[in-house]
Amino acid sequence: MKRIAFKTMLAAVVLLQACSGRVYNNKAYLKQVDLEGKRVAILPVEVEFTGRLPKGMTVSKKMLREEEESTLIQNQLYSQYLFKAKSGSKKKKAVELINVDRINSILSERGIDIRDSWAMNPDSLGRLVGADMVLKVRVKEDRIMSETASLGIGVAANVLDNLLSKKDNNHNTNATGVGLTPKTYNMFLNATLTDVNSHMVITRFTHNGEANWNRTPQEVIDSQGRKIVRKGVVYAQK
Repeated sequence: MKRIAFKTMLAAVVLLQACSGRVYNNKAYLKQVDLEGKRVAILPVEVEFTGRLPKGMTVSKKMLREEEESTLIQNQLYSQYLFKAKSGSKKKKAVELINVDRINSILSERGIDIRDSWAMNPDSLGRLVGADMVLKVRVKEDRIMSETASLGIGVAANVLDNLLSKKDNNHNTNATGVGLTPKTYNMFLNATLTDVNSHMVITRFTHNGEANWNRTPQEVIDSQGRKIVRKGVVYAQK
């Protein structure tokens, strides 16, 4: 029983180490600047797919998928801020979120497509759409294997571990060294909220983790998006 409890604790520690995330809020800036009522623009999210891409994924298909996911995550963050909208907060400041459709429309009218926006200065884009602050997000998904392969390896490793454990006086030794959920992606996410005029960083959030057959990249991104909203210093006013 003690052995099982120890292994459970060890697995939890490994999971926490594998999914590290950091949040930085600029307290000195927040003491000097009142963010109440400021306008925030969530820019098109920069998305990059790398690693062992699925068979048949051409460069054009890869680019299209990156752009589609960019808009998806941008809208997802916008919805998460609105979902958490509330009145009154001691630690957070109420801000006005600019509708992401309006942001993308203004950029498009200026001849700036999604991919162009990734390479441009975020503060310049913020001023262009009438924002006081911008949230710039970058996501990198480094693919290792498919969900099907991950599941198959996990099941096979579990079966082999059980067989080897029986030969080792029934001790639960993870003989193969392979977990039940081998990772399918290395996930990297960076989000920065900046003041478009002073260029000061207000909040910075970073996440290095992984996805597997039981937790897809989309679920990882959704989870970290909610953390960005929860750990930051602003909330969307109703």
